[in-house]
Amino acid sequence: MRTQDVIRIARDRAGLTQQQLAERSGRPRETIVRWESGSQLPSLDAVSALVDRCGLDLVLRLAKRDSTLNDRVGEQLSLSPATRLKRLLSAREAADAKRALRWLANTRTPSVIIGQVGAALLGAPQRPEGPHVEFVAADTVAMDHALKADHLAPVDIEDRWRESDAREPWTLPGGGMLVLARNLPGTDDYRDLRRSASRTAVNAKIGVLVAHPRDLLRIADASPRESERARVPGLQALLEATYS
Repeated sequence: MRTQDVIRIARDRAGLTQQQLAERSGRPRETIVRWESGSQLPSLDAVSALVDRCGLDLVLRLAKRDSTLNDRVGEQLSLSPATRLKRLLSAREAADAKRALRWLANTRTPSVIIGQVGAALLGAPQRPEGPHVEFVAADTVAMDHALKADHLAPVDIEDRWRESDAREPWTLPGGGMLVLARNLPGTDDYRDLRRSASRTAVNAKIGVLVAHPRDLLRIADASPRESERARVPGLQALLEATYS
C-alpha cells in the first residue's frame, strides 16, 4: 500500500480532518496535504507516528509479490461495469446482482454500494463469493420500510443482530439478495462513504453510487472477517491502477 493511502485511510478511520491530524501530530496541515497527495513522501517513522495519532498501529507484513493482480485489474478496467460482473460471476449470478442493483437504483432512499460486488463493478479482479449486493443507506429506518413495502424477505442470520459490522440480508422476489450493512468498522457509514463515492452506470437503466476504492480498502482492512481481509491485495491493485 502506498504511503499516501496509509495516511488517508488511517485518518478516515479515525474520523479526523487534515487540520485535526495536523494538530494531533504537530505537523503543519500543508505537510499532511502533500503526503496524502503523494507529492512528497514521508519517512516510515513519520507515517508510523501519524498512524499512532489516529489511535491505530502500523503493522508491516512482507508478502510475495503477485504481479498477476495488476494484469487482471488492467483487464477488468478495459471492460464496462456490466461486463466486469459477467466475467466474474455466472450468468445467473450476474442476473441476480443486476436485479438487486436495479432495486437500489429505483428506491428513494439514497445508498452507497460496498462489498465484493461493488468492488467488481469498479474493476477489482477477485471473484465475488456470491451475487449479493452489500450497501449502506442514508436512512436505515426508511430503507427498512422500503424493503418491506416491496415484499423483500428478511433472512434471519446471526450477523443481522451484531452491534458492530451488522449485515441484514433481504431476498428479492424472482432472485437476488440485498444486504444492508450497519456500523461498519473503519468507516462512519453513509455520510462518510458518500463524499468520495462515484456514480456507476451498470447499464442504460441502472445507475448506482459505489464507494471509492480507497474506502472499500479501508473497510476490508478493518473487517473482522478473514474473507474480507483477503480482498485487500486486489483492492490495493485497483486503487494503484486507477489513482496512481
